[in-house]
Parts: sequence; C-alpha cells; structure tokens
Amino acid sequence: MTSRDKTAWGAVAIITLAGAMASAQVGKLPPALPLIRSDMGFGLIAGGFVLSLFNVLGMTIAVLLGGLAERAGRQRLVALGFGLVVAGGILGALSPNLVWLMVSRLVEGVGFVAVTVSLPYAMVSAAAPRDQGMVLGIWSIYHPFGMALTMLASPVLLHLFGWRGVWWLIAALCPFVAWAALRQMKRLDLPAPNRAPFLPLALEALRTRGFQLIALVFFAYAFQWVTLMAWLPTFLTESFNADLGFAALMTALVVLINVPGCLFGGALIRRGWNPGPMILIATGVMAACTLGIFLPGPSVGMRVALCLVFSFAGGLIPPALFTCVPRYTPSLRHISAGNGMLMQGSSMGQFIGAPLVAASVSFGGGNWVYALGPMMGFCALTAVGGILLGRLRPPSDVLG
Repeated sequence: MTSRDKTAWGAVAIITLAGAMASAQVGKLPPALPLIRSDMGFGLIAGGFVLSLFNVLGMTIAVLLGGLAERAGRQRLVALGFGLVVAGGILGALSPNLVWLMVSRLVEGVGFVAVTVSLPYAMVSAAAPRDQGMVLGIWSIYHPFGMALTMLASPVLLHLFGWRGVWWLIAALCPFVAWAALRQMKRLDLPAPNRAPFLPLALEALRTRGFQLIALVFFAYAFQWVTLMAWLPTFLTESFNADLGFAALMTALVVLINVPGCLFGGALIRRGWNPGPMILIATGVMAACTLGIFLPGPSVGMRVALCLVFSFAGGLIPPALFTCVPRYTPSLRHISAGNGMLMQGSSMGQFIGAPLVAASVSFGGGNWVYALGPMMGFCALTAVGGILLGRLRPPSDVLG
C-alpha cells in the first residue's frame, strides 16, 4: 500500500456510511423489540438472545473473515457481506416465529462482520499518513452513527410501516450504499488478493499479544455499551412507564452522542495521547454513570443524562483500539485479521451482554438494580485490559 499525498475525504465519508448501513441492522432491533415480543409472544430472556444472536457467528469467525479478506479481496468480501445483510433482512421480515427470526439475525450478523472487518483497511488506504489517526477515529463512529440514525427514524417508521416494513426498507437501501462503497474502493490503492492460505494468517493474529488485549478491551467495552443501548428502551418503558416513542428517541440520542465521543477520541489520538490512559479515563466515567443509572433514587431525566455521559465517555475507547491494530500488527498482511480479532471481541461482548443482564434482572424479580453486577464486573475487566495494553510496547519498539 503506497502513501497518498492527500486524503480522499469523499471515500472516507462513503466508506463510513457503508459501515453505518451495516450497523443499522443492530439499531433497528431495540426500538422494535417490544412490538416483536408482543407479535411473537416471547419473554425478556428470549428477547436478550434475539438481540445477541446477531453476534454469535461473528464471535467465532471474525478473525477467519479478516484473513479471508486478504485472500479473496476486500471488495469481494464487502459485496458478500452486504448480500448476506440483505438476505437476513428479508428473511427477518418474513419470519413467522421466533426460530426464523433468530436464523435471520445469524445471517445478518455474518454479513455485518464481513463488511466491518474489510473496510478499515480501505479507510487507511484513503488517508494521507498525517491523517490516518483522524481517519480511524472517524471510522470508529460507524457503529453508533448507524445505530442512532435507525433509532431516530424508528418511532415514525414503526408507526407507519410496522417492524416488518422497517426490515424491508433497510434491506432495500443496502444495495445502493454497497454500490457506492465498492465504487470508492476500486479507486483506492488496495493490495491484490493474496493467494497464500489465510488460516495461518488468522492463527498468527490470534497469537499476537497486542491483538489479544485489543480484543479483550473491546469485549468488555461492548458488553457494557451495547447492552445498555439494547435494553434502555425496555428499561424506560417497564420501570418508569415511559412512552415507547420517548424511550426510542432517548435511546437514539444516547447512541448518537457516542459519535462526538469517538471523534473527540480520534482528536486526542492525533494529539499524541496513548490508548491506555484514554481507556482508563473512559472506563472510570462509565462505571460512575452505571451506578447512577441503575441504583434507586435518580429521576428519569437524571438517568437519561447519566446515559448520555456514559455513552460520550465510552466513545474514547473505539478510536483508541482501532489505532492500536496497525500499531501492534506483525505485518501489513495481518491488519484485516487484527480487525477481525477486534470485531470478534466486540461480538462476544454483545452476545453475552444482553441475555446475561436480562437473566440478572429476571433473577432479581424484574429489579434493574441487579444489572449492576455484570455491568460493574465488565467495567473492571475493561480497566484491567486498558492497563495491560498501556504497558505493552509496539513491535517496532520491541525490535528497537
């Protein structure tokens, strides 16, 4: 990959939009879940698995998909990923029961990972060397941005079309965004597919200490952030009798504020901040906010305000981790597999987060204070991972 003199900002914007379109598959479910539960007649814990099944294959094959991107080509994997997203969306819209809905989420989840492990390399290819940190910070907004746009539109769309109509609409939009992203990728200096076996590449990535810590931190962070976003509409409607439209709007705002948090994190990286301290600061703020969100006493307005602070502070973590992938990679060929490990950690956190918190709340008789156990435990795990990552020297430093 050769260096560019100027950053292709148009490509950066469209590739980020493509990531956001993939993440819309995550954001469409939480506001619709009360309607889906009523339509299909399943409970809170089953709802948790519907939320988390999106990630079940991603948490097992993300690294392999990253290695496959090196062998098959990133453009092909992006095209395949969007094809799966569309197929899963159509299957979900046609689902007659919970089983088929879960299958559709599995298909969407594989497509999501295929897209999101392939695009970060294209983002770096679009950036001049001086802008690469900023560009990776911009890339880190794709998830909250895609979720937030979907959640903001959901109250109107769900009222007009129902949840199945929303599934059809998003599936129809995906091919247009995929075409625009692939068109931009063709203009970038991306490496040709490497015909070497991709399994050894994936195994080397799994053995890389820096990648292991990046995956650990994203695992613990995603558990907290995605779980809170997933259950916030249910928490507000069931605990405080909030209107579903209000709950969806507040959740969308909480998700959306993660975007300026990620951009702020990218700016700190560009100014020379180290990822370890950024992770620790963010985790400390998130832990304090988590206590206020779930402990008895605060008003609904105060809890929503704490959720906003929680999400903004959490935005420091993704750009720190995306920047760490090229920093700790053994070679350029391992970058996609490293992004796969990052996504694998994220998928694992998201998979166990929603059902584990649902089980804790159900064990407590529906009292959401019981969510504090798993949420605070994973705050501590994020902090430990951040400390270890801060102490680890990049390979270039190790080699002297």
